[in-house]
Amino acid sequence: MPAPRIDLNKIMPHRPPMLLVEEILDMGQNSARVRAVNPPDGLFADKEGFLLPAALIEMTAQSYAAFDGAKRFLEGTLPEDGGGFLVNVRDFVFLNSVRAGQEVYVDVTIKARFFDTRIIEGTVWADGKKAAQGQVYVFVWEKTSPQEEK
Repeated sequence: MPAPRIDLNKIMPHRPPMLLVEEILDMGQNSARVRAVNPPDGLFADKEGFLLPAALIEMTAQSYAAFDGAKRFLEGTLPEDGGGFLVNVRDFVFLNSVRAGQEVYVDVTIKARFFDTRIIEGTVWADGKKAAQGQVYVFVWEKTSPQEEK
């Protein structure tokens, strides 16, 4: 289903030049499609103007973070203090080069939850071709009780 327009600056801890996702296009119960772009002069471009593989991995992790944050924001359950970070990458393959500045689409699907870790399957698309695919593991935490402050 088309996603409601959400200001990602309200739900993402990243800020340019580290913010690589621009808009959530579609959201389902366990999946989303996100539009991303990295500026030509961005941190993840090589000397020839192509995105480094790390950018495609980071776009996948950020796409999940945007999706998860948007769902929680819409449900009214986005914690004031919480967040997450990428903890593992598995079976990520790079199929086609992506130019810096090129519009990219990322499909993410939650494959499993293991305590506070989410296993996400991601596919990165550029010019209608698969650019990369694989899994990222994202650790998500929330401050939920005063006891956790100790």
